[in-house]
Order: sequence, then C-alpha cells, then structure tokens
Amino acid sequence: MTEYEIKTYLKLIFDGPATPYEISESVKIPYARVYGTLEGLEKRKWIRARPGRPVIYESNPPRSVAELEVEQKQSEMEAFTNLMRKDLQAIYERREVVKHISLWVIHGGDKIADKQNELIATAKTRAYLQLATLIPQDVEDLRAPIKAARERGVAVKIVSFLNPRFVDQKSLSALSEDAEVAVIQEPSEESPRPMNVCSVDGRDSIVTYLWNLDMPAEGGSRIAFRLSDEEYAGVMERYFEYYWLKARRI
Repeated sequence: MTEYEIKTYLKLIFDGPATPYEISESVKIPYARVYGTLEGLEKRKWIRARPGRPVIYESNPPRSVAELEVEQKQSEMEAFTNLMRKDLQAIYERREVVKHISLWVIHGGDKIADKQNELIATAKTRAYLQLATLIPQDVEDLRAPIKAARERGVAVKIVSFLNPRFVDQKSLSALSEDAEVAVIQEPSEESPRPMNVCSVDGRDSIVTYLWNLDMPAEGGSRIAFRLSDEEYAGVMERYFEYYWLKARRI
C-alpha cells in the first residue's frame, strides 16, 4: 500500500463518496496520479466506483477489506507451506545425510528484486533465470546486475514462457540486449506457470511465486523463497537446461 492509497481510503471512510477531483484536492494527491491511486485501490477491492459523470468512488466496508487482506496473507502462507510439504520434503527424504538448509522468505516486489540482484552479484560462472512473469519494473531492476555479471565473464541465460497476461514482450526484448534470451510459447493464455527462478552456480536459488494471478504487476502479489542448497539449485538448473534446449532464441 502506498501513502496515497492509505490517505485516499481514509478520506472515503471519514467523508464518504467523492469524485477524483475532490479526492485530489482533499488528500493533496497530484491530479495526474489520483486515477492510478484509485485504480490500485479498486483492484485490491478496497473501494468501488459508481458509474456516472463524473465517476464517484466510495469505500468498501473496513470489515470486508480486513477479511480480504487476511485471505491474501493466507494465500501467501499456503504457497509457503506447499513448498515445504511437497518440494522440500521430497528433497529431504532423498538425503542419506541430514543437512541444514538456509531458507529465507521474502515479501514485497522491491525486497525480492534486491535479493535477486544480490544473488546475481555473487555469480562466478553462470546465472540462469526462468521467467514466467515479467513487467517493465523487473527489467529496470535486472539490467544493471546482469550487465555487471556479463562483464565479469558470467554466462547469463534467460528462458521466458510467453504468456501475454504475465510477460511484457518489450521488456523481454530489452533484456536480450544484456543476456542470452530464449522463449517458449505458452499453448494458451490460460496455462500460466506463475513461478520465476533465479539460480546461480548450482548452489543458490531464489524461487518467486505469483500468488495473485489477477494483479501480476502489484508488488504484494509475489512471495519469494531463497534456498542455499546445492541439491535444490541443481534440480532448478536441470529444469532450466531442459527448457533452454526446447526454447527459441531471440
């Protein structure tokens, strides 16, 4: 939630329905940004619009908003527990010797980008990225660390699953200027693989899940897990190499 979104919701709670102009004047939001603020709140289902000229916005009941936020957090925890129960449990059961795995849970688009960039910065020989979701902000975050890695002699390869709902193709083309990029066309728009993987040197991985498929560009729609484990990173790299062989270079 941004400061503008919080102020806008509180204004509608205390003062009742209002037009975008009235909200802009009351909350001191630049008029050029008020519609983006309202759109973000409407997508989160914190407010609703009454059709008309002008459009009037009103808040949804705080109780229903609170329940919605709880559901979203529960979805994040479900993604986390599924990873623990299924993927990591399978690895654990195959081990002959018990090892300690370092696992970090990362919330928020900015924090995920920072940790991913830190991981790429440690690469010595190779960095593989498997992208099922890609927005322009991702490209801004990735280009500098990818370029620096290439300058160090690191092989940087990217495979993306082309789904128009989740992958911005202009952004993908921009990444191809700094790394080897290949694509796999999704069979349909309704067959997303909402998971990104960044794996480095077969030793460390960050797996990012898009749990809110309706709002892929929203920073809070993602949750990531960083795992420092060679066996898990090796599995991720084998998946990547399989997709790389099938993919079309751009």
